Amino acid sequence: MAAPYSDLGSLDDWLLAEAIAQAKRAISIEDKLTPEGVGRLGQPYVYLYATLIFEGEVANGGLHQFFDNTSGALAPVVRDALRAMGLREYAAIMTQVVDSFGHEYPYSQQVRLSRMDAAPDLQAVLDRSYDVVDVWSSEFILARETYARKHGLIA
Repeated sequence: MAAPYSDLGSLDDWLLAEAIAQAKRAISIEDKLTPEGVGRLGQPYVYLYATLIFEGEVANGGLHQFFDNTSGALAPVVRDALRAMGLREYAAIMTQVVDSFGHEYPYSQQVRLSRMDAAPDLQAVLDRSYDVVDVWSSEFILARETYARKHGLIA
């Protein structure tokens, strides 16, 4: 069977279209982490979707923005995706942040914001992330591409 997409860019375009469609139906990412069409296709699609949303937020405003916005609900999925993609340092920083929120990770944006405001240690981890997480790096881009190719999603 041929790969469904010719390259990572075309796959990302489809994943982003699915995210937009979910938002247009007024379904919050806090209520449904991944669009139905993405989730139905399996974990590799979910991981690429989560890292695409992560990439957009971090490229725009850093890790702080990712956690400040509703997309921060995806943090545990992003952490697992980064591990699966072999991005150890990225996964380590995400693990530190996710763990800093406590035993039950808060999917609610409001709860995350409240905890972030009250946790200087968490702010320190987020500040350190600027030296570790670079979503424009060849390392990040190639890891996503290699993962997609490994799972037969791109040619």
